[in-house]
Amino acid sequence: MLKDKLRRLLGDSNVRRLKMLTGRDHFDEVRLIHEVFRRIGNKGTMVDIGAHYGIELAMFVDLGWEVVAFEPDAKNRKHLEAAFGNHCLVKIDSRAVSDRAEEAKPFFASEQSSGISGLSAFHESHHQTATVNVTTMADIVQQYGLSAIDFLKIDIEGFDFFALKGVDWQAAAPDVIACEFENSKTQPLGYSVADLYAYLSDRGYQVTLSEWHPISEYGARHKWKGFAETTDMLDPKGWGNVIAYRKQPQFDLLSLNNIDGLVKQVYPRMRGN
Repeated sequence: MLKDKLRRLLGDSNVRRLKMLTGRDHFDEVRLIHEVFRRIGNKGTMVDIGAHYGIELAMFVDLGWEVVAFEPDAKNRKHLEAAFGNHCLVKIDSRAVSDRAEEAKPFFASEQSSGISGLSAFHESHHQTATVNVTTMADIVQQYGLSAIDFLKIDIEGFDFFALKGVDWQAAAPDVIACEFENSKTQPLGYSVADLYAYLSDRGYQVTLSEWHPISEYGARHKWKGFAETTDMLDPKGWGNVIAYRKQPQFDLLSLNNIDGLVKQVYPRMRGN
């Protein structure tokens, strides 16, 4: 495809810059978080669970951050390794992440979308493609010698909460967390966005909810809806991302009171809601 050839020629970071210049950049909560850290100016560490092709971690590499990226889907990881396999700041790990370490867990992928592979077969297009080993955030901190996690991004198709439960909150609690919610995926697994919200709030995080309209088709372009402060404001059929951050002044731009202004600064060409 033309887009794939363009990405290979220019690299992920340059493709994103081109989209920004032409006004075709799609809304992305991770880019808002990136902008906050860019303004803070310190180099940090990102753990990217469900790194896919590495589009989002590329922003943090541009800031000089170290990144540990987890992508158990072999096809996705091929793209990730092509872009960052030899990069001195990026470590790529083929394991899945959950709340306990296991070996040879069934892993499912879909021909409909490269973005919905994972440990759960929640869509009719899913089929098992491999078995994968599973680790936990606590083990990741020890194995990679991480003294701190500045940003933890999780996008693993329903298993986001389980990955969070594997964090050692005493040893390395992340400063900022972004993880996906979608009740249609997660309620069969035993939790809802309300559980996710409560879990992070109980651990001292301020939480902003970024909601998208219900998905009509996986693999198609989705439409962003807006921000919400509480889960009872959400469409039960919608989905989105939880943005959780330590209650510190440098992260105030991610609060519900300020984040609309941040969106206008980062996406000046974005029209509508």
